[in-house]
Amino acid sequence: MVNPFSWLLRKTRSKNKKKQKIEELKKEEQKIVDGIVQTLQEIPLLSSLSKIKLRELAGQFQLREYGPGDELMVEGAPGDEFYLIQTGSADVLKLNEEGEEVKIAELKEFDYCGDQALIKEGTRNATVRANSALEVLVLNRQQFGELKEGQGVFFVQRKAVAADICLYAAEDPVENTDITVEQKSFIKEAISKNLLFANLEEEIVDAVLPYFFPQSFEMNDAIIEEGETNADQFYVIESGECLVHNEKNGDLCTLTEGYAFGELALLYNAPRNATIRATSENVVCFVMARNAYQYVVTSGHQAKDERNFTWLRSVKLFQSLLANELTLIDMELKEEIFEANQVIFNQDDAAEKFYIVKQGACEGEKRDGDNVEAFVQSEGSFFGELALLSNDPRQATITAGAEGCTLLTLAEEEFRTLLGPLEDIMSRNADEYKKNINDRNLIWDDASKICDLDELQTIGLLGRGAFGKVTLVVDPTSKKSYALKAIKKVQIEELGQSSHIVNEKKVMHMMDSRFLVNLRRTYKDDWRVYFLVDVCLGGELFTILRKKRSFNEDETRFYVGCVVEAFDYMHGLDIIYRDLKPENLVMSSNGYIKVTDFGFAKIVPKKTYTLCGTPDYLAPEIVTGQGHGKPVDWWCLGVLIYELLSSFPPFFDDEPMGTYRKIIQGKYKFPKYFTSEARDLIARLLRTKPTKRLAVMKGGADNIRNHTWYKGFDWLSVRAGEFPAPFVPEVKSTDDISNFDQRDKRASAVETGRPPKTPWDRVF
Repeated sequence: MVNPFSWLLRKTRSKNKKKQKIEELKKEEQKIVDGIVQTLQEIPLLSSLSKIKLRELAGQFQLREYGPGDELMVEGAPGDEFYLIQTGSADVLKLNEEGEEVKIAELKEFDYCGDQALIKEGTRNATVRANSALEVLVLNRQQFGELKEGQGVFFVQRKAVAADICLYAAEDPVENTDITVEQKSFIKEAISKNLLFANLEEEIVDAVLPYFFPQSFEMNDAIIEEGETNADQFYVIESGECLVHNEKNGDLCTLTEGYAFGELALLYNAPRNATIRATSENVVCFVMARNAYQYVVTSGHQAKDERNFTWLRSVKLFQSLLANELTLIDMELKEEIFEANQVIFNQDDAAEKFYIVKQGACEGEKRDGDNVEAFVQSEGSFFGELALLSNDPRQATITAGAEGCTLLTLAEEEFRTLLGPLEDIMSRNADEYKKNINDRNLIWDDASKICDLDELQTIGLLGRGAFGKVTLVVDPTSKKSYALKAIKKVQIEELGQSSHIVNEKKVMHMMDSRFLVNLRRTYKDDWRVYFLVDVCLGGELFTILRKKRSFNEDETRFYVGCVVEAFDYMHGLDIIYRDLKPENLVMSSNGYIKVTDFGFAKIVPKKTYTLCGTPDYLAPEIVTGQGHGKPVDWWCLGVLIYELLSSFPPFFDDEPMGTYRKIIQGKYKFPKYFTSEARDLIARLLRTKPTKRLAVMKGGADNIRNHTWYKGFDWLSVRAGEFPAPFVPEVKSTDDISNFDQRDKRASAVETGRPPKTPWDRVF
């Protein structure tokens, strides 16, 4: 049998003396293979494969050599090979508008290119040319397809997640009144480096500690089991040992005293990804349930935000600011600690910051010749606000009190970047303020022109969701087609989601935009409630992306432009979306993109605290539970741009907690073929601090419209629907459903028994 790593042996032998033992050769070979496997694990397309399959894949690579000037791939040419650089370097080149080659990146040892060619037919999006002697490992699509799991590497339609609000809404969780100070200290130390707790304020961490309860396990007891659903507990090992094992990789590691695990269960329902079993007698863990974690974190952040908001609202200079503007200021505040008697600023110093006393007190002294006026700034008071309005020097000296103080600070430059000059805001005309959007009533004039539920003609299935199905229907009078979303009342009642559905209807009732799937009428019968909405017969952008694997920059620019218009419109109504992804973008018959599925949309003038969204797209402030608002949608837009260009999201990881760790840290890498303009826009949207995101700052969505990536883009014609779409789907008629997946042909269940009592459905 031919050794699958024979090329490695040859390469290794050439670098070693002939007298070396074969065992040393094998060790060197093993080292090289391990290096390849490690690199392959970092490639999003391949990371879901087991180590066994990756090692098998490594054995399929062939070594190829190139000289300076040789081309591995050419932009626009077809290709079916994946390249992994072993030695040397190569330039990544793209053609500009003038048809000239521009170097956009350089590939070096362990860099790769061409991974999409393993699973799709398509053209290269860049030229890669050797700039030195080059050794490359090459794998083609046929070899990859022969791997058993190779054909299974495709897009998986992602499900959104949400915290169980009902768990902590009904009543407060119970505290462990018997927990000791020593036990609290032990738990605090154990969780201090855990992803979910490391980013919490110390007072919130302290508030969590009383909700841990001890629980004992015997030898071989499964503390958690792989695949277990409805898991809602987090564990800290006080004593004993536990083994971590999963089906994919076998035994992983041993956990001992002070280790914590199961944190994903604190966020939402998700299957456990490993089994953790007690491997010693009498293992004792401290256990906390999700409802306690969510209750403490949510109420803690909410109380802090309300306190800060009240303080800011009491500042006379801020009286003209809107609620969402005050919230942005609150998010921009920095906490600074001053030691006892430390000078904060002196009289006549240049004015740079505004201050709020969070904790402790400050002592002030104002001198005017021989006259000295002393005063005290206590907790909740503020000073230095004139620094945001003028450059006049400080009028007093402020010093930290005898016990020191903690201040919240805001620099004048940060205020201007966020909201613009304060004097402009103070002089706004009353007409510039937003009207009461809750009274908007956009659809009902047209609703009366649409036929009743029993008159709609059903054409076929468009999709099926968690609560029901979506069908294509036609109004026989107007001959217009719509999508009819049917939602089962029984399931809504069982899951306690009635307020969720009513909120979705309320939000959709407010909106009407070319870039949204708009609500046209609602219905109800004994068993279901119905949303009649615009239909987009071009299908889901997700399906188109899955076929193409990725879009070029012109295509992406257009689709993202449609989303920018949608978000700008929604945010003008104080509505945040929170669930952007290709799966929730649908294509009209003219090739334009519309945002659909408003289950997580919400009217948010200030902040909201519920975890919801799709894991790959969650913003850091959602993961950490700090409260969120409009900035989350602009974070999601940065993720979308990245995914449309590359076919995978920037924070992709095999494990959800790995994804969340990258999100919180803001860690991601750009593919080599991204242009500098695309990289810059994405980087300006994927800022971990919400107030630093491009469209959050003064100028809003115009900051994106005016970015260099959109140079020459005709926004006015896009808004008018006159811009030529890069792709126009084939739609033969108003009842053509050929662009939708028709594999699911399950018949709807026949309802029996008594219809559920649902007083909430009166709004339908």
